[in-house]
Amino acid sequence: TLADAAPDVLMLNTDGNAQYATAPYVEIKDEITMNGRITNRKLAWEVFKEYISELEKGQNSYKTIVVDLLNDTYEMCRLYMYDKLKITHESDDTFKAWDKVRTEYLSTIRRVINLPYENIILISHEDDTKDLTKKSGTFSSMKPKMQDKVSDAIAGMVGFVGRAYVDEGNYMLEIKSDEVVFGGGRAGMSNIVIPLKWDEIVKLFEIETKSK
Repeated sequence: TLADAAPDVLMLNTDGNAQYATAPYVEIKDEITMNGRITNRKLAWEVFKEYISELEKGQNSYKTIVVDLLNDTYEMCRLYMYDKLKITHESDDTFKAWDKVRTEYLSTIRRVINLPYENIILISHEDDTKDLTKKSGTFSSMKPKMQDKVSDAIAGMVGFVGRAYVDEGNYMLEIKSDEVVFGGGRAGMSNIVIPLKWDEIVKLFEIETKSK
């Protein structure tokens, strides 16, 4: 909903939920074609990269590109690399496969972030299944639902990482980085809570820019 309020949006959607937004979207999924009795399958990761290549040309009127969901694209990349490396899991090639998957994925996401558009929004589900134990009690660790090394690398590429949540019926965006809440970004913003609205994000960047 937040991304849908950004200017001139195109959504690259993986979970079928883009139909509930008003912005145009394309579905990122396996493409199956028939050639006689032969079934040909183009993996979702290949489809995703083809859209990126087309968007790199900048021959359209979009201002905002949204990847929804980012954690799905990572799994798509893994399956693509399994097929390419002829393995069933990264552990089949302990010394190389993990690195090859991350390299393929992060190099592609960097292309997304460098696309020639005003706004790039990456949306991930949250993983709150990992607990942290402190003297004051046990807390759920709020992190993107992705491998830690991948999340950390992407956090270093983007302007900021925000956590969307609901507080007593109010939709909020928290920009924070500590041992409980995952954060980061090049803008260096932290300890900020604002309503989950596009104009509030624009206002925040205007304030941050002036302060620097």
